[in-house]
Amino acid sequence: MVRLTGACTLCKLSSLTLKSVQARLVSKLGELVGLIPVAAAGEVVD
Repeated sequence: MVRLTGACTLCKLSSLTLKSVQARLVSKLGELVGLIPVAAAGEVVD
C-alpha cells in the first residue's frame, strides 16, 4: 500500500506518480507489483 504525502496528496498527477513508481518496482524486481493507494483519515483517493 502506498500513501502519498505533502504536495502529492492533492496533485492531479498523483495517479501518474503511482504508475511511475510501480513501473520502477517492476523493472527493479523483475516481477509484477501492484500498488494500492490509501488515504489518511479525511483524504480522498482518486
